[in-house]
Amino acid sequence: MSAKHNTEGTESRPETLSFREKLTYGLGDIAHSVGPGTILPFWYLFFLTDVARLRPDLAGLTILIGGIWDAVNDPLIGLLSDRTRSRWGRRRPFLLFGALPYGVTFMLMWLVPPIDSQILISLYYAGIYILFDTVMTAVSCPYYALTPELTLDHDERTSLTSYRMFISIVAGLAAALGFALVLDAAPSEQAAFRTMGFAAGGLFVGTILIAFFGTRERVGFQVETPPSALQSLRFVFQNRDWWYTLGMRIMSWIPVDVASAVFAYFLIYWIRMKPMEASLVQAALLASAALSMPVVLWMTRRWEKKTAFIVSIGSWAIVMVGLLLVPQGAKGLVYPIAALVGPGVAAAHALPTAMSADTLDVDELNSGQRQEGIYAGFEVFVRKLSTKLVLAAIGPVLAWSGYVEQAATQTPETLTVIRLLIAVVPAVILLGAIVVAWRYPLTRERHRTIQKTLAARRAVTADPRFSGKEIT
Repeated sequence: MSAKHNTEGTESRPETLSFREKLTYGLGDIAHSVGPGTILPFWYLFFLTDVARLRPDLAGLTILIGGIWDAVNDPLIGLLSDRTRSRWGRRRPFLLFGALPYGVTFMLMWLVPPIDSQILISLYYAGIYILFDTVMTAVSCPYYALTPELTLDHDERTSLTSYRMFISIVAGLAAALGFALVLDAAPSEQAAFRTMGFAAGGLFVGTILIAFFGTRERVGFQVETPPSALQSLRFVFQNRDWWYTLGMRIMSWIPVDVASAVFAYFLIYWIRMKPMEASLVQAALLASAALSMPVVLWMTRRWEKKTAFIVSIGSWAIVMVGLLLVPQGAKGLVYPIAALVGPGVAAAHALPTAMSADTLDVDELNSGQRQEGIYAGFEVFVRKLSTKLVLAAIGPVLAWSGYVEQAATQTPETLTVIRLLIAVVPAVILLGAIVVAWRYPLTRERHRTIQKTLAARRAVTADPRFSGKEIT
């Protein structure tokens, strides 16, 4: 990184990051936010049912199968990254060696094999999903574990996270616009999804490598002896502050997953848009979220982070309920509503992550260790599991409601179910997120006190982890 240090490594490392450092780290999130964060929740269930022509119940089961493996691989990768020792550090080797498999497996998810059997097609996509999911975990867990290590400052972590999320939202916006153009120009939907998969996969390889070359790790974090796996788990379960941030993360992202999964069906069958127009609405929503990110960051500096979260998420819940009032075929109302959702989506992206990074200082206070990897493993696991459970549940619900793949119109019962899924279910869950945030105990003042205690402890022990030395 840009911090200068003497040959003894005794100079204190600045905690204010440069624009270049924030930019290169943020670019690494494009793969996670555009792939599993934007494209998969919004389009994958629709791709399986209406392009690959899988029955909705089998499509949901296909996605759920990968969730079983998630219960093992996410915490395992987190523990492994905490214990990795290499010339590149603990986290960055996973970025270096995982970039190419990440892109290739994503490409394979959007191919339609020449298979007639519904069971065989389901097994094909389940297998590819598991491969992609494994590689994604191996890259994303160490990547997210870098956030609290790059800076120890309370507000600078929020700034770093806001940069990362702004970049990821803008990338999602560009992906939505680009996919709309591909849908409009491609000879078929199957060709459009295949083109998108190959273009996005290639982009992911490049941006992950940029994050590898553009970040540095603290050399002392690799010197210390990590706790045993059981000790790590014990400290995680005892970190009450972190569990609150995990609750906020879950309850603000499940609505994103639900709305994303149902959004294409709502726009195509209730608003009567073409798939290309639906992608443009997604782009409008992401544009609003990107423009709202500086406002969310301003609120976190003026108020407590949890207050900014409550205000943003509350406004989002109100807008979601308002979707019930949108009449059928009202294309003109969809874009303003997408714009109003922006601040809530921005807060869901940035604030639980920034607050989680602060709670890792609580863990260090109690354990005397820095173990960001195990926390990132649990967070990625919960994030991916929520997406899979939502997609797996919506498939059977659509089948139960009488949904017919690629039909010109759907039954009134199916349309009612789609409207309830996109409006009422997210709003109820968002109210739960507000309740959890209201009870979040780690204030800015308490965090500063913890930081002073940790600084005094490091000064007494001459802790080398916080010297200016870095792994390049």
